[in-house]
Amino acid sequence: MDIKDMKRYINNNTIDFTELILNNYYKIGIDETDAVMLIKLQYLLTNNITFISPSQLSKMLSISTQTTSKRLKSLIEKGYIQMEVVKKSNGKQSESFNLDYLIESILLSGSFEKDSDKEKTKKTIEAKLVKLFEEEFKKPLSVLDIQTITKWLNEDNYTFEDIKDCLFDAVRARKLTIKYVDGILLRKDDKAEPRKYKGTASISNLKKIWEE
Repeated sequence: MDIKDMKRYINNNTIDFTELILNNYYKIGIDETDAVMLIKLQYLLTNNITFISPSQLSKMLSISTQTTSKRLKSLIEKGYIQMEVVKKSNGKQSESFNLDYLIESILLSGSFEKDSDKEKTKKTIEAKLVKLFEEEFKKPLSVLDIQTITKWLNEDNYTFEDIKDCLFDAVRARKLTIKYVDGILLRKDDKAEPRKYKGTASISNLKKIWEE
């Protein structure tokens, strides 16, 4: 996987940026505070906020403005936060940032590739399913659609073949929605027990630090 693929998977939530950082931050020489800061910065990027203000960022964290400024400087020096000047639509220049080198560093270090075979297999299957659904639906999937596919694999433990067969059933019925495919899966589930969503407590608790 190259950085373009990784960024695309992060942008469409096939790969969860938060989990990527929490699973790998200590392998690239940063601590928990840096990790939460980077997660928050990615959150800002997804909301098209590309200017970093230490004072504003510190309000989203549990550290002082001075500490936030020092941490940002250290992450910039390491290259994990890269600053650049971009031209806005009005022709004026503005300072912006990106986390490309951070993502590339995780890839180059091999940390991401060293995940368990099971997890790598699930991600590969998930990516194939997303591509297959988009081809059959003839449109990009929404974030919620992709999250549903992730749930099918990770929580409901449906196989690639289970999901593919139900997708083709939906295509034959001309019902091109994830909700319809989910209904077929439920009907074909012989056990038909209520399915509970599994949360990752450590990640959920840590997200509370940086979520607004």
